[in-house]
Amino acid sequence: MLITANDIEIITGVLGKTESADTNCWFWNIRNAESKAVLALTVSAGVDLGGGANTTIVAAQTQQGYIELHDVTGYLVIEPDEVMFITKSDETFSCLVVGASCTCSQFANVRTNLLKGDLTEVDPSALMAAMQLQLAESLLETLP
Repeated sequence: MLITANDIEIITGVLGKTESADTNCWFWNIRNAESKAVLALTVSAGVDLGGGANTTIVAAQTQQGYIELHDVTGYLVIEPDEVMFITKSDETFSCLVVGASCTCSQFANVRTNLLKGDLTEVDPSALMAAMQLQLAESLLETLP
C-alpha cells in the first residue's frame, strides 16, 4: 500500500497539521505542552528499496529512541487521537501506534492467531499486544 494524499488528510485530522510535505513524504512535529514530550513522525511513500517494488515507510523519533516500520500495508485511526500503521505478512504483523499526545508504541512480529483467541487465556506477557491489536483485527483481514 502506498499512502495517498487522501490518507494523509485523514491522518492529519488525527495528529494535526504537517510541518512539511512534498510529493511522497510528510512530516509531523508533534508536541505535548503538558508533558513536554516531542514526537517527530515521517511518512514516506514510494520508497524504492530495490527489487522494483516501492513501499511506504513510517518513522518515529521520540526522546527514547527511533523506530521505523517498513512495507506499511495499511493504517487504522484509533479514536480519539491515535493512528496505527500496520505491516502484515502471511502469519504475522507489526504495527507502530502514534498519538497526538506524543504516545508511541510498537508491536513486532505478532502472530495473527493471537487476535482470534480468548483474552482471558492469553499469556500475560502477550496480553498488551493482544488487547491493543484486537482493535485492528477487522482491518487485518482485508489487507493483502
